[in-house]
Amino acid sequence: MVVENARRERKQGVNSMYVCPFCRLNPGSHSLKKIEKKGILYFYTCPAKATLYYDTKSILNHYKGVLSEIDKEWIWVFDGAGFNLEHALQTTVAIELAKLISSFPTLKKIIIINPTLYIRIPYQIVMPFLNQTLRDSIVMEPDFNIEIEYGKGE
Repeated sequence: MVVENARRERKQGVNSMYVCPFCRLNPGSHSLKKIEKKGILYFYTCPAKATLYYDTKSILNHYKGVLSEIDKEWIWVFDGAGFNLEHALQTTVAIELAKLISSFPTLKKIIIINPTLYIRIPYQIVMPFLNQTLRDSIVMEPDFNIEIEYGKGE
């Protein structure tokens, strides 16, 4: 419902581009960067680079705001670099973010890069319980390379 309302407002010219209030004050609060290469839309995230990696509400608001502007297929690149126990313990963030991300029919694929032990183990435990469509959309590609200019608060 939130996503559809935001899309409707954007079509009417309201809030033409989402700006996260937390990231406006502190550009490193969240990690979600839009990258378009060769006509493919990627959204890159690296939780270890976010200062508010534990704040479920602000993370969800950031993602909803950014992703509600998408009207074409996209790929989510999840970078596990630096992902450790303190990040893995944020289960509420993970569950709520998974619910949100899976609600976007335009999500084409999830690519996990630089996976740490704290990503590999839950990945192996959870995968058998996911439906086939979701399982097929998640791939672990440790060598996937996407050039990132990071730190601009996107």
